[in-house]
Amino acid sequence: MFKEDLDSIVKRYIDEEYFPSAVVRVFNADNIYYEEAFGDVNTNTLFDVASLTKIVTSTIVLSLIDEGKLELDSKIGDILHFLSEYDGFTKRHLNITIKQLLIHNAGLVDWHPIYAETGNFFKILNKIVKTYDWVEETEYSDINFMLLGEIIKYVTNKDLEQCLEEYIKKPLGIENMYFNPVNKTNIAPSSYGNDIEENMCKERNIVFNKWRSKEKELIGEVNDGNSYYFFNGVSGHAGIFADVDAYARIANMYLSTENELFLESMKNQGGDRGLGWQISEEMFPGGCGHTGFTGTSIWICKEKNIGAVMFTNRLMANGKGQNTNPFRREMHNYIYKNI
Repeated sequence: MFKEDLDSIVKRYIDEEYFPSAVVRVFNADNIYYEEAFGDVNTNTLFDVASLTKIVTSTIVLSLIDEGKLELDSKIGDILHFLSEYDGFTKRHLNITIKQLLIHNAGLVDWHPIYAETGNFFKILNKIVKTYDWVEETEYSDINFMLLGEIIKYVTNKDLEQCLEEYIKKPLGIENMYFNPVNKTNIAPSSYGNDIEENMCKERNIVFNKWRSKEKELIGEVNDGNSYYFFNGVSGHAGIFADVDAYARIANMYLSTENELFLESMKNQGGDRGLGWQISEEMFPGGCGHTGFTGTSIWICKEKNIGAVMFTNRLMANGKGQNTNPFRREMHNYIYKNI
């Protein structure tokens, strides 16, 4: 019944037009309990994983801490000495720590269309910290992980693509995970243009005139505007394309690890945030996880030694782009109770 029940849940959400296609895997290091593809995809199809890129970024950061190249309490002003030369960075900004960035408690705004600005990332970040008030509460922020991506590059003197190979793909034996994939023959479309970001810019009275066509299926081009228009598809917050096996391997590493830092990363550090992970008993029972704007998710349940990776392309659902959290909750809770 396990397979039939999961099949039924996925098909119901497809029928209700939450998403047209999906790939789901339920697993641990020893077993694949369930793996199915639905719609016009297969189990090896690459998806634009959106903010699941952040899990790669946080894993690289934890690896750098493990190597002694960073510390959780390292301050961005001590790492990036040149930040003090910018007039917007107060002492409070310069004292932001790596841990605060990872747990989304660094005081930085959640989002800004940096592609609508001119200059390098740090010049634009300087404008951002001068424009927006300090955020006192924990608030999920793309800006945090853009900055972490830049810190990774600065500390390693390597680009993010090199770090992806060195810290993620090679150690975990991952094949299908890329920024800017060259081979586009088996990639799920993520959306048509950037309608949602266009509206977000209009709401903020921000002008940008280089939008991709709303008639164009985005296949192999990252959906996220900041990643695509500003970072050329390679950023710490979004940009990765992968199949479910790639993220299952990351999940299994966390499920099997005995490394104290990586174990600590999956615990609530405040504000229902781990070191890169989201903590939510409702969404991620018995563990932690993360979601992606395009309809992707990863869940790790240390309590039962299981994980689930679910990729959908919700923004292709007849333009509706419904929030897939009800689907995620229903699937994760069914798996948690029945495995």
